[in-house]
Amino acid sequence: MQCNSMPMLSTMQLPLFPHAPTPRTDAGEPALLLMACSSTKLDRDARAIDLYRGVMYASYRAHVRSDAAPRVLILSARHGFLPPDTEIAPYDERMTRQRADQMMSDLPRYLQPAAWPTRVGSVMLAGGAEYRRVMRAALFRQYGPQLLALQETTGGIGMQRSQLGAFLDGLQPTFRDQMGRHANGTLLYRAYGWIETGAFATLHYRAAPALPSRQARVLCVFEGPSGPTADVEVEEFVRGRPKICQRWVSVRDLHP
Repeated sequence: MQCNSMPMLSTMQLPLFPHAPTPRTDAGEPALLLMACSSTKLDRDARAIDLYRGVMYASYRAHVRSDAAPRVLILSARHGFLPPDTEIAPYDERMTRQRADQMMSDLPRYLQPAAWPTRVGSVMLAGGAEYRRVMRAALFRQYGPQLLALQETTGGIGMQRSQLGAFLDGLQPTFRDQMGRHANGTLLYRAYGWIETGAFATLHYRAAPALPSRQARVLCVFEGPSGPTADVEVEEFVRGRPKICQRWVSVRDLHP
């Protein structure tokens, strides 16, 4: 049974209620990582995840894995919560207690509700005390008070780096959003880790490193005989002519 091409999943925008909605946590969903901005930055405009060059971001880059990457939101002392690919200019502003109080008194202005996932797995708050105070308020407003798998960094910066690294190292990819079955009964899913139906990825066969990399479009993912597998469309050359072919490939051969 072949699976049809499906549109990319979109993140639903959560309305801002006067009171917190019912929490929606799911151990099968990717983790959510809230990171504080850093005083050390690039000297030019860049995506937020690239602009911040502090030691916590160095730890993030050292430990994050493409196959088990968490969803990330960055709390900027100037801009509020930012998706990591938001391009911003360098600035100089710190999260003082007064600034944290100001944000919490007008929280909807800084939330960007559409950037938050509708369902979350484990949650990590990475940053200083004032940042984490704002993060907890934002989580309460978005999901309610009962996020059971909530962790926070504590202690000195060395301990916080270690805690962030351990959190990232412990994340495991998960299959999400069942979309059907193969003829043999194998369940088909829309997403596994960072890989989602409709997404494009670079395919490079580990077993044949001499073959050139190529672009593949994900149709679905499933648990194959040799582990997590993606059904993809990829351009192959057949008798010297390019042709779009359907292949089953290990998710370990796909890269962002």
